[in-house]
Amino acid sequence: MVPTLEYKDNEDEEESQKSVWWFLENSLKLHKAPVIDSLCVELGSRCPIDVNVGKWVENAVDRRVLDLKIKLVWSADPTSLPTRLYSCESLVTLTLSDKILVDFPSSSCLTSLRLLKLYSVVYKDEDSVLRCLVIDTPALVYLHILDSSGDYCLVNNMPCLEEAYIDSKAYPDDRLLRSLSSVLSLELNHETLVCCKAINFSRLVKLAIHPEELDWSEPLMLLLGNAPKLRDLMVDYDTYEYSESEDAPLSWNQPSSVPKCLMSQLEIFEWRGYGDRVEEEKILTYILANSKCLKSATISLRHDLEEQELIIYELRNIPRISTVSQLLFN
Repeated sequence: MVPTLEYKDNEDEEESQKSVWWFLENSLKLHKAPVIDSLCVELGSRCPIDVNVGKWVENAVDRRVLDLKIKLVWSADPTSLPTRLYSCESLVTLTLSDKILVDFPSSSCLTSLRLLKLYSVVYKDEDSVLRCLVIDTPALVYLHILDSSGDYCLVNNMPCLEEAYIDSKAYPDDRLLRSLSSVLSLELNHETLVCCKAINFSRLVKLAIHPEELDWSEPLMLLLGNAPKLRDLMVDYDTYEYSESEDAPLSWNQPSSVPKCLMSQLEIFEWRGYGDRVEEEKILTYILANSKCLKSATISLRHDLEEQELIIYELRNIPRISTVSQLLFN
């Protein structure tokens, strides 16, 4: 009768261990709760290849599931989930990961969904990539897309969206980016940053970028110019290997005008994985010299940098226009 169910294969156990699937299959046959608040299923390489996850997803939909997480990293082929899932009126949070086949209708409506996470899902065929995944989500508050396949997802009708994280190896569709224009908090990888430079983020207050190999200074400054209310900015190289960020191309051309958010809004700035290159110092100098409302700037140096104390000494001497700002080092 319990309303919260969690079944997870432990890939750290010995290979002789059986999959949790046997327990899932048999316990759910006995489960009688009229409503399922949460169902989490994570199946690994020891799971049999002929199991039917879809029937238990459909069972959860029938019992008005609120929170559904499905992660399939098994050795079987990618599998599809019941089409009824994508019109489930009760669903509030949905997380799909890995070998889940995207072959449901091109337009779906999840009226109560507030949180959506998609991690490396699999597209059925070329047609499904061309039409992409379209989901109508009028109540969505948080969107997280991690896509290494080069395909993309289009989430439509998001008037309540507050926070989005987009990590895609393809350049996202313009329609997806325009749908993010009213978001409050945004986290982007390098490909997505380039595509966002012309979008007007009129409500954005928090931005984090993960540059990787991108020459990111110009697209960042263009985005800042379109985010007049931005108060919190982070540049994060720590997500990637330092060797990659060290060799990444980076140039600096000072903008013709200072972004409005720097002059009147930005209060918090953080740089993770600062590499002490000439261009990096120029970008940092520009931000500190023009952020009039800055309260704190936190710099985390790359761990492999030599003479860190000298670098910190030099950074402390960079002029700051804000007289109340603190310069902190991790």
